[in-house]
Amino acid sequence: MAIYDKLKHSIRYWLLRRLPTCQHTVQTLSQSLERRLNSRERVTIKLHLWICAWCQWYIEQLQLIRVVAREQADAPDPTSGPGLSDTARERIRRKLTSSN
Repeated sequence: MAIYDKLKHSIRYWLLRRLPTCQHTVQTLSQSLERRLNSRERVTIKLHLWICAWCQWYIEQLQLIRVVAREQADAPDPTSGPGLSDTARERIRRKLTSSN
């Protein structure tokens, strides 16, 4: 098992030195919300996410924000519900004019 761990560490270190930085990866992840990434970008991100826990957390947060934003977009607007009936409006108007 120690050989496997050493090999995995060596591969991750080798990738870390050759892949784009976290800053570039985060920019690409943010762009992925607006456009479809090409296959090279997707593979590069997958490899970067394999070695970088911080970017993994970042993409989890992006996905959570996306889900919540979609739910809010689909939710009905509470202020656009049915208005007051004509009788209720008249009752309020009478009450306001009689108190002055």
